[in-house]
Amino acid sequence: MKLKFLYLTITVFSIGIIIGCTNKQVIEENTNDTDNYGDVRAVAWEFINEKGWNDRAKEDWQSAKVKKTIADNSYELLDKTYDGKEVLTVSFEDKNSVVIGTPSILVDPDSNEVIGYMPSE
Repeated sequence: MKLKFLYLTITVFSIGIIIGCTNKQVIEENTNDTDNYGDVRAVAWEFINEKGWNDRAKEDWQSAKVKKTIADNSYELLDKTYDGKEVLTVSFEDKNSVVIGTPSILVDPDSNEVIGYMPSE
């Protein structure tokens, strides 16, 4: 009887540790993901301001979506050497009353430099 209780206690304790460690790891990954793209969002927002497109986007640029993509001829590339390479695209949320949306901005993931954009409709 004592042996069964010992096995049960060890099993429950082990499961608790595994679940606790797993949840912590997921939270840390999500936090790091946001931190890694802060500079990318800032560079893209600066480019939006320089081009005068900031009146089309909501000013909450910190919440812009960042995704990996392959640069191709559907983008206006400022540097053609990026054609076919993996880059980051930053999409800002449009203001509600905007007819023409905010272009998505392409950023080099290594240098954090704007390398192009996708004109919006």
